[in-house]
Amino acid sequence: MNRIVKAFSVGAAAIAFTVGAAVNSEAVSQDGVAYARPVGGDIPAKAAFKAYGEIFSIYDLKSDGHSGIGVLSYGSAASTYYYWNHDGAGTTRKVDLEIAEGTPLALWSCLGDFQGSATGGIKWDSGCNPNTDVPEHAWA
Repeated sequence: MNRIVKAFSVGAAAIAFTVGAAVNSEAVSQDGVAYARPVGGDIPAKAAFKAYGEIFSIYDLKSDGHSGIGVLSYGSAASTYYYWNHDGAGTTRKVDLEIAEGTPLALWSCLGDFQGSATGGIKWDSGCNPNTDVPEHAWA
C-alpha cells in the first residue's frame, strides 16, 4: 500500500509540474506598443504587437506628410524588419506574422519618407534606431 501511495504522489507531482510548465509558457506571450518620438506635442506614429495571432500593426497618427514605420527585431541582429504604412494619416497597416510562441521581441516606431528600400528615408531621430533607441519588449 505504501508503494502505491508513493507512486501516486510521484505521478501527481509530475502532472502538476507539467501543468505548471504549460501555464508558464503561455504566460510568456505578451503584447507590446511602441510610440514614435512626439513632434509638436503629438505622437505621429505607433507600432503594436498582439501576441495572440502574431499581428503587428503600424499606425500613422498625424497628417505630417511622413509614413509611420514599425520596426520589429527578434532572433538576432540580422532579424530586424521595417514595416511601412504608406496609406496616410489615420490609417493602420496590419501584418500577420509567423513567429514561434515565446520568442522575445523588441519593437520601435518612427517616421520616414520611403525611398525604395526598407531603411531608405527613415528619420532615424524619430525613435526607431535599434542601435540607440530603447525598444519596447513583447513576446510572441
